Amino acid sequence: MTNKLTLILMIFTVAFFSCGKKKEEPKKVVQREVIKPVEEKKDTIIPVPEPEPIVVEKPANKYFLIAASFVKEANAISFKDKLVEEGFDSEVIVRDRGLNKDFYKVSYKGFSDRELAYRELRNEKKQPDHEDVWLLIKK
Repeated sequence: MTNKLTLILMIFTVAFFSCGKKKEEPKKVVQREVIKPVEEKKDTIIPVPEPEPIVVEKPANKYFLIAASFVKEANAISFKDKLVEEGFDSEVIVRDRGLNKDFYKVSYKGFSDRELAYRELRNEKKQPDHEDVWLLIKK
């Protein structure tokens, strides 16, 4: 019985000391880095470069519908001014060679495209009072 009592006493002692306060280990200090979000300035405008303008060069007119031709330059200029007032893109054309080199020709439409010029000539000749319209081709 003494053995039993000793054994119980030993178990009780172990249980008593194991349930007691444990030694606290020192806490580890963890440093945390605080990252602040970057604040955008609301009044700041990011400059956007302006795109370069696209320049499309229009080919020079080579074909002209001629409304009239004059021996005197003053008459040609007067007629051209009248056509411009009516909304036409008129100009006086002078040539230094060819059959009509002595005349001041007054155009009222110019074209860079051959097909378009001939199509317009056919349409204009069908109009009343435009039967005498002709096409001048600059070389």
